[in-house]
Amino acid sequence: MTDHRSEQPGPVRVARRRALAFSAVVLAGSQASTGLAAAQDPGNPARTGLKWQLCSTAAVDWPLKNDTRTECAELTVPLDYGKPEGRKIKIAVSRVQATDRKAREAPIVSLLGGPGLSNITDSASMAQRGLATLNTDHDLIALDLRGTGYSDHVVCAENPRTEPAPTAPEKKFKKADFDQQAEFNNRCAAVDPQFVRQITPENSARDIDRLRAALGAERINFYGASFSTAIGMTYRSLFDRHTKRMWLDSVMPPTVHWPAMDGETEAVGKESTTPFLTWLAQRDAEHHLGADESTVRRRLGDLRGELERKPRTGGGVRLDGNWVVEQLYRPQEEWGDAAKSLAAVRDGGTPPTPRADTAAPAPVRPLGLGNPRSRFNSLQYNAVFCNTAPASRGFGELWAAREARREADPLTGGNQFSPWCAKWPYKAPAAKPAYGNSALQLSGHLYESVTPHVWAEQARDATGGTLLTILDDGHASLPSSPCADKAITFFRTGRTAEGTCGEGAQQP
Repeated sequence: MTDHRSEQPGPVRVARRRALAFSAVVLAGSQASTGLAAAQDPGNPARTGLKWQLCSTAAVDWPLKNDTRTECAELTVPLDYGKPEGRKIKIAVSRVQATDRKAREAPIVSLLGGPGLSNITDSASMAQRGLATLNTDHDLIALDLRGTGYSDHVVCAENPRTEPAPTAPEKKFKKADFDQQAEFNNRCAAVDPQFVRQITPENSARDIDRLRAALGAERINFYGASFSTAIGMTYRSLFDRHTKRMWLDSVMPPTVHWPAMDGETEAVGKESTTPFLTWLAQRDAEHHLGADESTVRRRLGDLRGELERKPRTGGGVRLDGNWVVEQLYRPQEEWGDAAKSLAAVRDGGTPPTPRADTAAPAPVRPLGLGNPRSRFNSLQYNAVFCNTAPASRGFGELWAAREARREADPLTGGNQFSPWCAKWPYKAPAAKPAYGNSALQLSGHLYESVTPHVWAEQARDATGGTLLTILDDGHASLPSSPCADKAITFFRTGRTAEGTCGEGAQQP
């Protein structure tokens, strides 16, 4: 199923959305609860018990086949930590116990992505990835954050999208995106306002600390990737004394502000287009798009502007400014086709008929402990960002920021547009990222566009963590990189690593 969040142009947008959250699978309904027996004595975290059972038998439609190690339980926590004796919710958790029980160290809580995703299988994933050796003496722990997967959540269907006319200008399409998102946000948040307003990184961090106490651990380790790095930073800011060692890979920025994040993503995309533009300049005699990179950039920027003002259709596609940007991000083996398409459209024609997409649609698997669940929750995706976001709720602000980036860079500027907080109805204070005494290691991938490296630099400055720069374009790929041994050393000894790692790195 295609995620409407991926409708903005180019692989930068598509990859970013798919990496931060898989395709959006939403089911109609209201708040659902989990199906295992609740943990005991939820009012006192020091005495809260966890009733562990094999996930393969305890959970409805457990997705890991032949899984004989992962155990599941439910933890009862306050919905509102400001009212700890009030309404309670259930958080689904999992563990893969250390193979050497006698040598057991502080557990590692792992969250490998999100938001909106079910993360409960991340403990099993860690036990099978490049960091698997840590399972010798560390229990691997994971959980579904409140609002997702097997944990209590609200499910609300998105209404069918109404598309503007194909020849409508770009602003009208962006306004339609915004209006659809605003309708979803307000309608679905109203299903259970008390629950939705409590979906924040801060409350997820508090849930994790309740889990720490239930495990009987004085301190926990934490391994987070992609969006989950935001949860990790928040946990350390609130519970530094309960944090032993934390590694965050492909790091989110310390403050969520969508216009700024869109601009930083665009900057990575602009840099990645240079080889194609240089290639075009070397073939000016064939395509007539300019004999040097700056000329090619200017002429294609003019074409983008022309199609943005007056879109047209051809070859079965809408030819607008976004279409131009999409051609820039095509893989190298398709540069010849992209060049012919750009030249044809510049001359008033239509691009060659695109090849049919023969990929099979992603399978849709409902999940649930006692009830079927979706793999992705759109409402949680928005809530966990928007409840504590300082702005980005109005179309005027988003469009003005987009236009400013567009003017500064006519070719690729303004191609990102994130309306996820459109008219979001709630506001909650965010925990400020803070320096701490616990060991914090960050890793950023220099050339990736999903979570740009600059976000890791911002997180380092806000938290005092040590930053390792991995010289690749992977997203959350540390366990499969040559740098994985540094993470193993870190969790074993606390020794941090800085500088660079990977092909061409200067080794100390």
